[in-house]
Amino acid sequence: MTKLIDRYFLREFIPPFLFSAVALTFILLMDQLFRLIDLFVRKGLPFDIVGQILIYSLPLIVSYTAPMAILVAVVMTFGRFSQDNEILALKISGQTFFSIMKTPFIATVLFMFFLIFFNSFVLPESNHRARNLMLDVSRKRPAIRLAEGVFTKEFPGYMVYVGRKDEHRSKLYDITIYDLRNNLMITAPHGELKDFQEDEILQFVLYDGELHQLIDNATYQRTNFSKQMINMSVNTELIRKERKHRNQNELNIFGLKSRIDQTREEIVSLKTEIADIGTVAITRFINGDVTNLDAARFKIGKKLNVIKGKKRKIARYIVEFNKKFSLAVACILFVLIGAPLGYLFRRGGIGGLLIGILLFSSYYILVLAGEEFADRRGFSPYWAMWLPNIVLLVSGLYLFLLAEYERSPLKRLLK
Repeated sequence: MTKLIDRYFLREFIPPFLFSAVALTFILLMDQLFRLIDLFVRKGLPFDIVGQILIYSLPLIVSYTAPMAILVAVVMTFGRFSQDNEILALKISGQTFFSIMKTPFIATVLFMFFLIFFNSFVLPESNHRARNLMLDVSRKRPAIRLAEGVFTKEFPGYMVYVGRKDEHRSKLYDITIYDLRNNLMITAPHGELKDFQEDEILQFVLYDGELHQLIDNATYQRTNFSKQMINMSVNTELIRKERKHRNQNELNIFGLKSRIDQTREEIVSLKTEIADIGTVAITRFINGDVTNLDAARFKIGKKLNVIKGKKRKIARYIVEFNKKFSLAVACILFVLIGAPLGYLFRRGGIGGLLIGILLFSSYYILVLAGEEFADRRGFSPYWAMWLPNIVLLVSGLYLFLLAEYERSPLKRLLK
């Protein structure tokens, strides 16, 4: 009898899980799809390269939609069972609520271990390959990622600065171009960008600008123009390169642990250097060298700023390390909170879907807030990643006891 019920629950749980996973992944992928279509249609990237970018983007989305699909599937399944009074019938026959939710709970525990492996190894590698490919694409077509507010050095013999750009109309604003070969600076308040792919040329058309040139050490020349065209050669071949550097999103758990240990050693070394500088400065001060104090204070201040930056870097590494586990463990907590939530609210179908998405959105906001506080407010990175899970655990236990005993656990304690 028990095995029959377990198979029935599992059969009812898997379809909404698969549907939710596919639907939610597609929804979150829509923004990426529009950007990739733009790269294919307007920027002229080959279809296979666009497809690779899409594939490398999927693991990041799946790492979030998989736990969300677990939650949605549990709420929908138990909501439908409760709506049809199937759970009530099982409880009357002697089944406890825990025994009823045992099968999806065990299935989710197994899925949790898969997700830990996925987040720890598959996701970092896909992030690394996606970033590598986008860097290669930006070198092939610098117009794709002509960044605002920074100097671009992707054009041989030129440095280009663009204050603002309108990609849809190929308009540029607040432009500065350094012609390194002719020692010439060109400025213009606005202009256009034209990409002649067949000729491997990127053309800047500048309006109402100025040419500044230092002819020799004593002669400076400035020329106004109404229109100026500058052709820059670009390499249209996509050259694939493997880059060794990885940020925190591209490191697996062993790489993150190594970076954390290495950065901590660097901080210890810097503190030792600060102590040595302070000792030397005090010794010289005692011997009458007062002027050395300002220099020592300046050096110590610089090293303290470096330590501050390295501590923030460690916090990012620790956040990323713990997030790989906390998101996977959240799957179990979603079963703990989703099963009684579906039973108590008696909502399957669209109602269960909406409840699940709302609950996961709240959890995701807490995760994002934890990352932000750990990075900028000095909040503990461990608490930042595990506090949302603790909130889920406490809420889940309360709802579970409420579903198990059909009354508030607080009332039971007060009796």
